[in-house]
Amino acid sequence: MSANRHHYWKLGQLADLLQVKALPRCIGLDLGFELTGITIDSRKPCPGELFVALRGERFDGHDFIDQAITNGAVAVVVEEGSVGFVNLVQRHPQTLFLPVSESLKALATLARKRLEKVAPVVIAVTGSNGKTTTKEMLAHLLAPHFRVHKTAGNFNNRIGLPLTVFAMPDDCQVAVLEMGMNEPGEIACLAAIARPDYAVLTNIAAAHLQGLGSLVAVARAKCEVIDEIKVGGTVIYNADDPYLVDMVPVAVSERLPDKIGLLPVTSHGAHVAHGTAQELVKASEIWLTPEGLSFVFAKGDEKATIKLPCWGRHNVMNGALAAAAGSCLSGVTADSVAKALESFQNLAGRMQRYELGKGAGILIHDAYNANPDSMEAALTAVAERREKRFLALVLGDMNELGQESASLHQRIGRRVAELRPDLLVLLGGAVEDMANAARSAGLPDKRIFMFPAGAQTDAVTLLQQRLPAEPLVLIKGSRALALEKIVDPLLNYFEAV
Repeated sequence: MSANRHHYWKLGQLADLLQVKALPRCIGLDLGFELTGITIDSRKPCPGELFVALRGERFDGHDFIDQAITNGAVAVVVEEGSVGFVNLVQRHPQTLFLPVSESLKALATLARKRLEKVAPVVIAVTGSNGKTTTKEMLAHLLAPHFRVHKTAGNFNNRIGLPLTVFAMPDDCQVAVLEMGMNEPGEIACLAAIARPDYAVLTNIAAAHLQGLGSLVAVARAKCEVIDEIKVGGTVIYNADDPYLVDMVPVAVSERLPDKIGLLPVTSHGAHVAHGTAQELVKASEIWLTPEGLSFVFAKGDEKATIKLPCWGRHNVMNGALAAAAGSCLSGVTADSVAKALESFQNLAGRMQRYELGKGAGILIHDAYNANPDSMEAALTAVAERREKRFLALVLGDMNELGQESASLHQRIGRRVAELRPDLLVLLGGAVEDMANAARSAGLPDKRIFMFPAGAQTDAVTLLQQRLPAEPLVLIKGSRALALEKIVDPLLNYFEAV
């Protein structure tokens, strides 16, 4: 079987896969034609593909069926009762139409069937923070041993995960799938698609409180992945997390206590109740290095020193979880993990490090997203590396915190004041609580500058005026703030000076 080949299904198989009755079609439709792919985007060329018309709060794919067919779609999944449906069928008599009750569920069904067809080992990765980094590390360390397919970026929701699966080649041996969520039940839906052999849980933090209400609810929602893990599978989890250390063993005991393994991972010497786990993975002897950090990884009789070219002590747990999960697969040793992770490079926007100009200045781009725990981790990371540099913090709102937003922004403001930055640049509306808390905790008002959301250009101008030749700059905020728009202008400015 050649690499990157994709065999999906023949047109005549789709109705049975979705358990629906295809609409009447014209004579001459080749039911033996093999699909070339599955798409939800009508704007792109899709010759020979199945178009799934999805409905959302701000869009309706049914409005773009004509466009999808013009671009080459040969079959369309539509929701029953769609407006203008009869005329649509009449206009396209050579297209196979498959009416379903909910197109998003049909997308999930097709993704599950695709996984069953290819049959890779499936590793699910979820948690509040670090899941994308852990997923990337895991895929990186497995790549020398297996043909690995992974979630692209953070295509980790009920639409993104199926699209990730559809992009998986026929010869995939291991699929590393990230799972995100905004509400209870979402992880359960994703896990029902993936049916993982292994599940990795990174941590529980104050993210998505607006939709979930409490950290306990967040933990329960993340643990939904355990409900669909295969018999004989293993749950790899952060045993330093106060929620996961108690909740994961309970969730497993309620599922299949004798047929699902537990692999807790600790960097603090966490206490794990006797008999609840087969073994304990430890990350110890953590040191900062010029490139990033190092730690000793120990699992059973295996031990190796892992060197990560990443800032931030929080990446020790990410690396240890990835190493623990990878070592569950045949042929992956502690030494091979250590060798692979030495060359790991994280995705853009996640503690991404740039040199500023020709001097010793550094910019840390960690603006992909933010919640209180990830904000504190980033602040600690730059504080450890500050030395005598001018420290500038460029921070944005932390969104989706619900009723806790004000108090959590104040918490970060107090932490900022402890670092005594030389310059604090804030963007958004909720950051006013951060600024007030920083002032109250003793940070001089003359160091604090506030801008509304969308004022990245003004913030860049201020930074260009205030930053010395060799500063240490951290840029971090929630995705909606688009603080990445500050990064390139600053890099270009320092390159020119």
